[in-house]
Amino acid sequence: MTHKRVAERHIAVVGAVDRPVELSVAELRERWPQRTAAVTFDCATSGPRAHTFTGPLLREVITEAGPGFDPARRKDRSRFLLEITGEDGHATVLSWAEIDPDFGDSPVLLATTLDGNRLDGVGAQLVVPSDRCGARYISGITQVRLRACGGVAGDQLAYGDGGAIGRPV
Repeated sequence: MTHKRVAERHIAVVGAVDRPVELSVAELRERWPQRTAAVTFDCATSGPRAHTFTGPLLREVITEAGPGFDPARRKDRSRFLLEITGEDGHATVLSWAEIDPDFGDSPVLLATTLDGNRLDGVGAQLVVPSDRCGARYISGITQVRLRACGGVAGDQLAYGDGGAIGRPV
């Protein structure tokens, strides 16, 4: 029997971060504590699904990349968004406040295993345990981009390099 070597998948953590980084699924498994989430969600194409995912918390991975907000200022943190994109082009958005312990504290994962099977060959999966539908469960994540919304002084926005997404109104 011949085994085909599967290319290892990577996630680029970019945008409004001090230390952009590219991480393999194995690095996500080795560098951060692993959390487990047993979830049930509705899938539009196949109905109710129940799975167990394991992986690091999204907020811990982004925190190590150095998010471009003042961590001591809740209002600053609450204006940041995370755009997560999968290999198939499927994308979703989370607010930093959803995952921040001072706000929603949702234990969103970058899953490295699905039902005990490693995801190294297919890429990490976004897991949002609080969601009742699976639309934000992005498979084969290729990029996590942190962006600021809203304004700072006047109509100036922080974080060029794609970090800012709009102008204050």
